[in-house]
Amino acid sequence: MTVFSDDDLDVLSRPHVQRAWFVEAALPSGTRFYHSGMGRVEIGGQVWEGVSDPIGGAMVAIDAIQEPAFGQAVAVDIIFSGASRPFLKSIWDDRADIEGASANVSFAVVDAETGAVLIDIRRLIDGKFTAPAIRFQGAAIRTIAVKIVSVFEALNYPVTNGMWSPAGQRARYPGDRGLDPINGEIVEDYLP
Repeated sequence: MTVFSDDDLDVLSRPHVQRAWFVEAALPSGTRFYHSGMGRVEIGGQVWEGVSDPIGGAMVAIDAIQEPAFGQAVAVDIIFSGASRPFLKSIWDDRADIEGASANVSFAVVDAETGAVLIDIRRLIDGKFTAPAIRFQGAAIRTIAVKIVSVFEALNYPVTNGMWSPAGQRARYPGDRGLDPINGEIVEDYLP
């Protein structure tokens, strides 16, 4: 699947283009639609709430989404800095319900000078939230970190008790070498 067509790549090569991130979050209080900027915007037929407020002291940092390597699921780190006490308390109270909640990440491209949408919103990740991590730096600085992981994130972890290992397979079925390739060297070939 390709995210961008040749026409999109031409748009991306223009001056003054800017990315915009969008998250559809199924939170305990209901489904919310957030974007990485300030204020409310309507795009893709949906009104999205801005989560950055540099004047109020709250900012959101969203790490880059990297193309996953073989055997690795996509994940996005989101950090809220300057969280107010009421917001911090709401996250703490709902932390158990936030973990595992649906969180879909979308992307759009806008003209930084005019705000015109150059590439309409596109879904990149069907994911879920990890448990929020609350960090304190000194008496007044609070940050909340949460990760949105792909629904395939669990594939990154080995099965416990050695069940799916060569030794585990031989323990169940002596002489069976069917799982010997597990943990072998992986070679990726890219064909033209």
